[in-house]
Amino acid sequence: MVVAATGCAGQEKVGGAPTEPNAALDCAFPLVWNEVRYEPGVDLPASSRLGPELGPGVVLGCGSEELGYYPDEDVRVRSIEGVHPSVALAALIKSADRPIVWLGHGYLVDSRRHPLHSAVAVSGGLNVYEGFTCGNSRRTRARALSTPAPGQPLEVQADDPEVEALLTAPGTHRLVSIVADTVVSGLERHGVPYVEQGDEFMLAVRTCDGDEDEPGLAGLRLLIAESIQGES
Repeated sequence: MVVAATGCAGQEKVGGAPTEPNAALDCAFPLVWNEVRYEPGVDLPASSRLGPELGPGVVLGCGSEELGYYPDEDVRVRSIEGVHPSVALAALIKSADRPIVWLGHGYLVDSRRHPLHSAVAVSGGLNVYEGFTCGNSRRTRARALSTPAPGQPLEVQADDPEVEALLTAPGTHRLVSIVADTVVSGLERHGVPYVEQGDEFMLAVRTCDGDEDEPGLAGLRLLIAESIQGES
C-alpha cells in the first residue's frame, strides 16, 4: 500500500510538516488550494522539478483550547513539472527545508501509472504480501461508494453476491486495495488512473488470507484488485 500520510500525533512529521507537540492531537495537515483539499505525501523527490507558481493556498492546522493549537499556515502553491495540478501540488512550509508534495483525492497513487508512484509507494505488487496466501480472482460489476483519499483502498459495492459477501464479511469493511500491479483501464483523468464516488467498473478481485503460522497475520484478510476496467 501507499503511505500517503493522513494523520499523526506527537512530534512526528507528516511529509515534513511537524505536528503540535501534544501527543493527544491527530493532525492531517491538508493543503487547500482553489477550495480543493489535497493530502500530504512526501518531500518533493529529487527527480522532480517545480513548475510555475499557482497562487496562494493554506495548510490547515488543528487543535483546541484544551490541547493547544497548530495554526493554519499560508503558503505559495507551485505546480510540479509534468504533473497536472489536480493530481498533485507542491508548497514549502516554514518547518521544512524542501517543498512538500500534496496529493489529490481519487488519483490512484498505488498504481505505477501515477507520476509520483515511485516516490510515494512502498509496495511493488501482489507478491509483496509475504505471509499471505491469495486465491483465484473473481470478476464482478462494481461501483465506488466513495472517492478514495490518496493511498487508501477503494470502498466498493459488488453486483456478484459471492463478491458482495466477501466485501461485507467481518474485517473487510468493503475495502479493496490497489497495488502497483493492478491493471486500471478506462478510468483516468489527466492520464492518471482515477476513481470517484459513483464510478462503475468491472472488478477482478483476489482474496488474500494471512498464513496461520505467521505471527500477527493469522485471521487477517486482504481483498486485492487484480484489475479495474471502466465501463464504456
